[in-house]
Amino acid sequence: MEEFREENRRLQSERDLLLRRLAQVQEDFAHSNQEVFNMNEALVQANARLSELDRMKDIFLSMITHELRTPLTVISGTAEMLEAEVYGALTENQKDRVRQIFDQAARLRQLVNDLLDLSKMEAGMMQLRREPLDPRSLVDAVTWQLSTIAESAGVELRSRISHSLPEINCDGQRIEQVLTNLMSNALKFTPRAGHITITAEARHDEGRPAEIIFCIADTGLGIAPEALDLIFNKFVQVHPHKDDRTKGTGLGLAIVKHLVELHGGQVWVESEMGVGSRFYFSLPVS
Repeated sequence: MEEFREENRRLQSERDLLLRRLAQVQEDFAHSNQEVFNMNEALVQANARLSELDRMKDIFLSMITHELRTPLTVISGTAEMLEAEVYGALTENQKDRVRQIFDQAARLRQLVNDLLDLSKMEAGMMQLRREPLDPRSLVDAVTWQLSTIAESAGVELRSRISHSLPEINCDGQRIEQVLTNLMSNALKFTPRAGHITITAEARHDEGRPAEIIFCIADTGLGIAPEALDLIFNKFVQVHPHKDDRTKGTGLGLAIVKHLVELHGGQVWVESEMGVGSRFYFSLPVS
C-alpha cells in the first residue's frame, strides 16, 4: 500500500510539473502572438506612412515641374531672340554662349516634360487618344526626326518595316514618344560607324490576340546582365557618363514601360556586353 501511495505522489508531482510547463508554454505563446500582432501593426503603420510620403512626393514633384515651365519658356524665348539678334548684333563668342543657354534650356524642358508625364502615368491620369495607325508610318516619322542626329553621330539608322503589317489601335503621339526614347537611347550608346535597326513583325499565337512586335537593335556598349532587371526603373543609369552624349535622367525607359503597358503591351530587353542591345515592345493589333 505504501508503494502505491509513493507511486501516486510521484505521478502527481510529474503531473504538476507538466502543468506548470504547459502554462509557461501557453504564456510564451500568447506573448509571441502579441509580439507578432504588434509587429504587424507597426508594419501596417509604416506602409501607410510610406504611401503618404510617396503621395506627397508626387504632388510636390508635379507642382514643381508645373512651376518650372513658365521661367523655362521665358529663358528659351529670350535666348531665341538673342540668337536672332533682335536686341543687336552678337559676336561669334556671344552666339556660342547663347546657343549653350538655348540647348541647356531645351534639355531642362525635356526633363520637366518627362517628370510630368511620369507623374500622370503613376497617378493613373494619363489619357490615350487611340486611333488605327500604320506601324510603318510611326517608325518612318521618328526615323526622319532623328536622322540628322544619327548622321552627326556617325550612326546609320536602318528601318526594316513591312508595308503589309496590320494597323494598331494606339495613341500615335505616345507611341512615337516610345520609339523616340528607345532610338535616342540606342544612339547615345552606339559608337561611330555603328548602326541601329528598327524592325516590326506581326505575331498571332494560338489563344492570344494578334500583336505587333517592334525591335530596336543597336551595335552599342551592351548592358550588364545584373542591370537588365533594373533597366526600366526610373532614375536608373546603367552606364557611367563618359561624355555629354550619354548623359540622361534615367526616366526615358521608365516612361517607355508605362506607355507600352497603358496600351496593353509589354516591353523587354536582350543584351550582350560589347555586342549591343535589342529592345522589344508589343502592341495589340486593332
